[in-house]
Amino acid sequence: MALPRDYTGLCQRYVPRPLHDAADYASARQAIEPLLGFEDRLNADQVDYLEAVSSFIEAYDQTRVKWPNGRPLDTLKFLLEQHEMSAADLSRILGSDRSLGPKLLRGERRLTVDHIRTLARRFHIEPGVLL
Repeated sequence: MALPRDYTGLCQRYVPRPLHDAADYASARQAIEPLLGFEDRLNADQVDYLEAVSSFIEAYDQTRVKWPNGRPLDTLKFLLEQHEMSAADLSRILGSDRSLGPKLLRGERRLTVDHIRTLARRFHIEPGVLL
């Protein structure tokens, strides 16, 4: 199904509103998933919609998600745990061979700028949390 190009059409799929629980959070994330990574190709209505839903996601994150205070590696491990993902999943996200994920998690390799961008898009976070 094609993604609506107007704000009203997007709202018919998912109405932006404050998030109250994990189900609301998952629905909001699912609603914006098709828009992420294509911001340079979105029209004004799609950008407005993405910003509206994202603002509710960010507000929910600020009050409910307890980010680890520490190194970027700790944050990466936290993200994988929260999404029930493995080192192999990390390798797939980064489009690399199977050994990269485990090496990153053991601290044998460092995240590159491209890795950080990819992970930020995938997990809907600011890239700075992985620096």
